[in-house]
Amino acid sequence: MTDDLDFATLDLDDESPEARARVRGWVEAMHRSFHLSSPTEEHLEKWAAVQRLDHAVQRGAWERPALPLASPIPVATFGYFDKVLNTGSSMLPVRMISDVTVSPTHRRRGLMRRLMTDHLDEAVRDGLPIAVLTASEGAIYQRFGFGVATTEQSVRIDTSAKFRLRRPVDDGGRIVLLEVGEAWELVRTAYGKFHEATRGSLERPAFYETWLRGYDWDEQSEDRAQRLAVRLDADGEPDGFVAWKVKGVKDAFEVQVADLIGVTPEARIALWQFVADIDLATAAVARTPNLDPLPLALVDHRVVQVTGRPDHVWVRILDVPAALSARPWFADDVLLVRVHDPLGHADGTFEIAAAD
Repeated sequence: MTDDLDFATLDLDDESPEARARVRGWVEAMHRSFHLSSPTEEHLEKWAAVQRLDHAVQRGAWERPALPLASPIPVATFGYFDKVLNTGSSMLPVRMISDVTVSPTHRRRGLMRRLMTDHLDEAVRDGLPIAVLTASEGAIYQRFGFGVATTEQSVRIDTSAKFRLRRPVDDGGRIVLLEVGEAWELVRTAYGKFHEATRGSLERPAFYETWLRGYDWDEQSEDRAQRLAVRLDADGEPDGFVAWKVKGVKDAFEVQVADLIGVTPEARIALWQFVADIDLATAAVARTPNLDPLPLALVDHRVVQVTGRPDHVWVRILDVPAALSARPWFADDVLLVRVHDPLGHADGTFEIAAAD
């Protein structure tokens, strides 16, 4: 059902009018699917810059020019780039999939299946043992062998006088407020330490730098409401940061935490205390890992209310021995595993022997 379509890969370095129209059309298709405004020229330049930094690949399906009203806007998009996953005992290269869309005019024609299966075949040829993504809908990717690997918590935190730590953090560290445009090097260093220390952490794509420097990707404009603070350890080295906005909600102010990273539990708890100390606000909302130490550090754990448990990272294993040998094992034993994989990449019976 795809004979009337052209499948192609964008060339971000091609400055011809036709190529630039396709790039604009590709981003427009992605924005339509995620209900964002049409891209401005400035936004397209920023988008292309971070794609180049990540060596990302963008593919799509376009209606053939001979069709009436054929457009440079594709009817399906698919993007990917390679990063590194901390598996707990090693750093494993992973294929990160992004911007997967299909136009409502071309549903149930096998476009998603073709783009995804072709890509997974290519990832195997490229030697990538794992593919990862985040999903806007929960029922899409299981048919391709993806499963939920990490979940998060949506929380609402009472930052009134009820917010009291059992023991204040007193490790010689301090928190510094910085202009968002000046903090990036410290933020990058802190996240690098976090990534090296945290099992399940993924290397971040390049768009995080633009965002944490104060650009709102959804609104396509400078974000003048965003604030940023960096936590320094006793030696003056960055070991965490928090980015947030304060918004009026009814007759009060609410801190909306966009990103909070602490290399150690102490750094993370100190940053939460900083959030609770923001003047005039009586609550904070955030998405946190399930193992956030904050509830255990509080006198009253009910200060933290869980309002949702969204899934986060989905994983698709492509090379079973490479994936399983990269993770830590905590007992000596032998385990036999049978994997059923309709796409064939991970299908087979595998013996896992863990020792020492």
